[in-house]
Amino acid sequence: MKVKDVMTKEVVTVKPSTGIREVYKTIREHNIGGVPVVDADNRFLGMVTKTELLDVLIPDYFGMVTDFLFIDDFGALEDKLENIPNLELFIAEDLMAGNAISLSEDASLMKAPVLMSKYKVRKLPVVDKENRLVGIVTRMDVCDALFNGKKKTQ
Repeated sequence: MKVKDVMTKEVVTVKPSTGIREVYKTIREHNIGGVPVVDADNRFLGMVTKTELLDVLIPDYFGMVTDFLFIDDFGALEDKLENIPNLELFIAEDLMAGNAISLSEDASLMKAPVLMSKYKVRKLPVVDKENRLVGIVTRMDVCDALFNGKKKTQ
C-alpha cells in the first residue's frame, strides 16, 4: 500500500504571509494540530503547529532552564502576554518549521510511521515529484489502513 492510498487529499493550508492570528484561527476552526505552509504554486514550504504558535510567547532564555517545577508564579510573563502588540508582526513564514519533513505520495505506507516516530510528529505532509502538496497523512490514517485495511475513498 502507498501513502497516496490512505492520505487525506483535501488539506487546509496557509500562505507564507498569513498572520499569526489567522494561522491560529485556521488551526482552531478546523480542529487540527498544525497547518502546512504553501506558496502560490502549492509547493510545500513548512509547517506551523500549535508548538510554533506557543513558542512565540515564551522568552528565548527559557530554553536554558531545564526544570520549571520550582516556579509557581509566572506573573511578570503573564502580565506581558496580555498586551502583545508585536504579535501582529509574526507571519507563517516566521513561525514555520522550514525543515519540516514531508513524504512522497508514492512512498510505502510503512515509511510514514517510521518518520513520524523518528521526528516525533503526528502528521506528515504528502508531496508530489515537484514538491507540491497533494495530501496529508496522520497516525490515524496509518492505523486505519494497517489494522482495518481501509483505503481513503476521496
